Amino acid sequence: MGQAEAAELIWPVAGIARIALTRGDTHNTLTGELLATFDRLLDEASAGGARVLIVTGSGKTFCGGAHIKLFTDPASPLYRNARAIRDDYVLPIIRVFRRLREAPFVTVAAINGFALGGGCELALSCDFRLMADSARIGLTETRLGALAAAGGVQSLAHVVGRAKALEIALLGDQLTAADAKAAGLVTAVHPGSELADSALAFAKRLLLCSPISVAETKRALYRCETSAPDEADRIALDAVLAASAGAEWWEGMAAFAERRPASFRMEDG
Repeated sequence: MGQAEAAELIWPVAGIARIALTRGDTHNTLTGELLATFDRLLDEASAGGARVLIVTGSGKTFCGGAHIKLFTDPASPLYRNARAIRDDYVLPIIRVFRRLREAPFVTVAAINGFALGGGCELALSCDFRLMADSARIGLTETRLGALAAAGGVQSLAHVVGRAKALEIALLGDQLTAADAKAAGLVTAVHPGSELADSALAFAKRLLLCSPISVAETKRALYRCETSAPDEADRIALDAVLAASAGAEWWEGMAAFAERRPASFRMEDG
């Protein structure tokens, strides 16, 4: 009997997908196999009509980050090969993680355990982060002589501000859930036994919202982060145009006027 896949996709309820990293016994490290599986499951979630995607880990680990053996094994093509580390390892991670930000659906990290280095970057790539009270999170790369280039240096300051980002990234500490919440790194903290249900309840709240409105708002928010004011206004106006051209805008307006719940669908029609 072969080894189980590095991640699995399930649908707790219609419209909500969950990807769980399943190699908790080996800390769900970022191997090529895990990245390929995660990439494929993102395709499946999108094709299945996901409106919210929850990402979580297994055992005591959300994601342990880089697979260090790839750097220490002389037989590895990454061993003492800086260009290969950049192009063949970190770049593919960036590409997969970026898909979470660029997805038209909402992504929620349910941080069940250790989320260190690349695991923290995986969480940062999600729109929201919910954390178990016993979990730990941090960009620990500087403790290893490495760099958090798979999303850490690109995204952390947007989430917590530059001063706090420098503190987190340069010190390389493991933050408690309480410290992460205080820093604005996570949205909410829950008892570990309640995390899965709490993440699902949070995701269900998003099902009340228009999928098109959510997709356009998310896209505009991320694009505006690095845009000049005039360009940011244009992005927002383009989002209004895209949303108001669809049936969901008019359904939402009619529902408000008629004092009834809106009935949103994934596609117009």
